[in-house]
Amino acid sequence: MWLWIFLCLGLLVVFRCWTVFRSIRRGKFPKHDGTTRTLIVAGSGGHTMEMMQLLQSTGAHYSPRHYVLASSDKISEDKIRSFEASRANDGDKSKYTLHKIPRSREVRQSYITSILTTLNACVYSLPLVFSLRPDLV
Repeated sequence: MWLWIFLCLGLLVVFRCWTVFRSIRRGKFPKHDGTTRTLIVAGSGGHTMEMMQLLQSTGAHYSPRHYVLASSDKISEDKIRSFEASRANDGDKSKYTLHKIPRSREVRQSYITSILTTLNACVYSLPLVFSLRPDLV
C-alpha cells in the first residue's frame, strides 16, 4: 500500500517538474511588472516572528503579500496586523491580505485523527495557492 502511495507521489513530482521545465523552455511564464506576489505561511511557536524579521528587510516590490495562517491562531494575526501597520507608518503603500485555513493539527491531537484534519487543511490550502499563484513562497 505505502509503496503505491510513494510511487504515485513520485510520478506526480516528476510530471510537475516536466511541465515546469517545458514551460520554461517555451517561454510561457507571464511578464512581471516589477512586483513579486509573496505568500507567507505563518505558524505558531515563534515562527510568525521569524517571518516578520525576514520581511523587515524586504522592500515594497514584494507586494502583494498574502499571509496564510490557522483560523485559530489569533496571536499570529495580531502580530501580522501590527507588523503591516508599522510598515504603513514607514511609508510602505504595498498591499497585504490574510487568508485563514483550518489548522492541520492541534496541540496534543492524536496522530491518527491528524490525518483527517491535515486532509481538511489541504482542501482549503491547495486551491488557495493555485488561485493566488505566488511568485515567492
